[in-house]
Amino acid sequence: MRFSGKTALLTGVASGLGRAVAQALANEGARLVLVDRAKDQLENLVLLLRGEGADVVELVGDVSREETSRQAVALARSRFSSLDILINNAGINPTGTISQTDPAMWQQALDINLKSAYLFCREAIPHMVEAGKGVIVNTASIAGQRASTAEAVYGVSKAGLIMLTRTIARDYGAKGIRANAICPGVLESVMADRLTRMSAEQVAARDQRFAPTVPLGRLGTYEEIAKATLFLASEDASYVNGAQLTVDGGLTA
Repeated sequence: MRFSGKTALLTGVASGLGRAVAQALANEGARLVLVDRAKDQLENLVLLLRGEGADVVELVGDVSREETSRQAVALARSRFSSLDILINNAGINPTGTISQTDPAMWQQALDINLKSAYLFCREAIPHMVEAGKGVIVNTASIAGQRASTAEAVYGVSKAGLIMLTRTIARDYGAKGIRANAICPGVLESVMADRLTRMSAEQVAARDQRFAPTVPLGRLGTYEEIAKATLFLASEDASYVNGAQLTVDGGLTA
């Protein structure tokens, strides 16, 4: 298994893509530190993974707060004595144009989507430098590569996350640290658990509208993005650094 003996710290794992990535890593032998603010969903995932034999610990916390990143990295070090992989997946997707996005929502999206990744990277990198190796994968989006209608702050936050990834790759590559971004396209029921302004019916209508625009003729799944994320986190991608891996069925081709 590709991740036996490796410790991975993941944020935003209670549902959706983060949950799929956590399950995939556990299936390949990783030891996991899982962080999310949704206590019940997080604990349910931990119980499931432990029932399948995974070595996993959890931390309930707000990823946009500095103490959460400190506690999470300290937990990885105390429980597993190492931190090999950091996957910053926490995010929200408020919809709306600039005019429709109030300052509070703008700040919240930047805090969760971008600031949290900065905080966790800032806390984890010194330990990776000390070890002489480490991998960071940030969950960005095609919305960070090109403008999307009515996704103003989401696009800005994901564009910032891509640049954060590239600066880490340049600054710390010589220290043995790789940093890459995964850029999903439109997924089935994408972020439905974290959308703040769309009902289930609106999400379903959105899915139906987007599917015909994808060259592959369908939307992606969380499991497909998880596989691409694990590639970036593994030694299979040992010479991939500072990249944006677009996984969108050809939507932006």
